[in-house]
Amino acid sequence: MFGESVADLIAWAVEEVRRDLPRPVAHLGRRVVADRYELSPQGRLSPTGQVLRSWLGVLSRTDNTTAARGGRADGVELALSEAAVFRTQTDVNPVIARRGDAALRARLQQHSPVPPEQAVLAYSLAGLGRDGRIVVDVAVAHRAAVETARHLARERAARWQVVADRSQGAPLVFADSKAGEKRSLWRNVVLRSLIIAAAALVCLSAVSHRFEREADHIVAQRDRLLEEVRHLRLQRAAQDDIEPALLFARSHTGLPDLLDGLADVMAHPDMPAAVARIDLQSPDTVRILPTESGLGSLSIALDVSPTEESGS
Repeated sequence: MFGESVADLIAWAVEEVRRDLPRPVAHLGRRVVADRYELSPQGRLSPTGQVLRSWLGVLSRTDNTTAARGGRADGVELALSEAAVFRTQTDVNPVIARRGDAALRARLQQHSPVPPEQAVLAYSLAGLGRDGRIVVDVAVAHRAAVETARHLARERAARWQVVADRSQGAPLVFADSKAGEKRSLWRNVVLRSLIIAAAALVCLSAVSHRFEREADHIVAQRDRLLEEVRHLRLQRAAQDDIEPALLFARSHTGLPDLLDGLADVMAHPDMPAAVARIDLQSPDTVRILPTESGLGSLSIALDVSPTEESGS
């Protein structure tokens, strides 16, 4: 009972959603599920078309009598003639509608011109009426006519329905080959379509989440690379600033070598007795000014080479 209630509720909700779908979308993937026949008062069957079901479970009917005569469909939909069906439309209190099928049928039976033991009643909720009451389409047929139609339909296919056509909406069902079967939620076309759609959405959500994680990882990696590039640019700018000073420093003799060179100069044969000043002329030459004014300056080459740092 709970499964049937859930299936009915979901079927109603999806039907409300499907009602506003564009016709091409609602009829996408249509396939033939049943051939349609009409049972005349004389008991003859006349092909009237076919029943098609889309991927979304939307049923539609055609008047292709040629295809129906071929009998290639797996099911049969057999409609009673207009003369064999009593029709009416009434409204009921919502409380009765919520009590279930048995209570609603007992209430609708009051409108039947046929005694209850001889009648078969079919109904469909048509919408809301005045003061919140529920509008119901009702069809009543003699049980003998329904039994005859049931027998003829069973001879043609394993799946069949005995119905009363309506000008608008799906036919009202008097008898169905699936009536005695245990109802399965998964066998409900609407629910199955809903579950498949939900599973597809879950898969798409998982894939989308994975792409988002990968995108976040790529963005973080890009930020790290940009930070490294900025750091390298700062290092290069600092190197450009100190490079001239390093080159200048490398072009001169180191202090220890210079002192050793001066010691050798002091022992040079041309070295004057008294020195007033010593100037470094180049990385490897010194100019010596003697104290005596009569003597000129003397340039002596140092036996040293400019300092060079390894790795430069």
